[in-house]
Amino acid sequence: MSSRLMSAKNALVLVCLIVLSACSSAAQKTKKRQSELYFGAGTQSLMTQDYTNALTNLIKANDLDPNNPEILNNLGMAYYFKGEKHLCLKTLKRTLELDEDNSDAKLNLASIYFQDGDLNRAEKLYKSVLKNLTYERQARTLYNLGILEVKRNNFNVAANYFAKAIKEDSNYCPAFYQLGLLNYNRSQFNTALKNFKEATMGTCYESPAAHYHLGLTYRSLKRFNEARMKFDEIDARFKDTEYATMARKKTMELGEVEDNALIEESHASRKVLESPEF
Repeated sequence: MSSRLMSAKNALVLVCLIVLSACSSAAQKTKKRQSELYFGAGTQSLMTQDYTNALTNLIKANDLDPNNPEILNNLGMAYYFKGEKHLCLKTLKRTLELDEDNSDAKLNLASIYFQDGDLNRAEKLYKSVLKNLTYERQARTLYNLGILEVKRNNFNVAANYFAKAIKEDSNYCPAFYQLGLLNYNRSQFNTALKNFKEATMGTCYESPAAHYHLGLTYRSLKRFNEARMKFDEIDARFKDTEYATMARKKTMELGEVEDNALIEESHASRKVLESPEF
């Protein structure tokens, strides 16, 4: 075979290899795009609590891109919300094997440990997340540590964590709500009132719990007209929730509470008048 023929043959092989490589690269890009589409659809379904659709799409995304920590993290949570906790734990642990610094996966895994009552393991993971100085959701981490300390009845420590969560994100309304509960239970009603007002702002505006406790605080402060207005608002805005039922009950009780408050004020005035002067 002539050298010219050998050279042509080698050139042909080289061209074929380049073509095959290009085809393989194009196929990989197609799979990547498909995976991203399934991942986006699955994540959106997670956010709207359509967990069946979320699981379907995230499984497809994982099949196309099986070692992607972001996909695995969300897939784990889809398993969790579908009641498959074993698969959830397995998937989240696999996420951390691939990316040991994945703070989202750590938070999710810690919260599952918390739900199972394993507070020490949960705390260890939460505090590990706090070491990630570039993580943008540390308010949530601090809030979760606060909830953990409430579970342990360490209320002062919990309040400190909630305050830190607010310092991290001044609009993190769940932390205001928990601070309100702590102050309400300490009978620090004026402080609780401020907390609950903040807790009804922003993303928590549609949360009936904060509105309900705001009404209770108005009642404890003997601001009965404001309490009645708040309970009526809850009954109208959240009529299909348990808080609407509780609000109606509190409205019915307000008349008796007001009467008792007037009697107490009358007795207190009488005691002052009957007290000797020195």
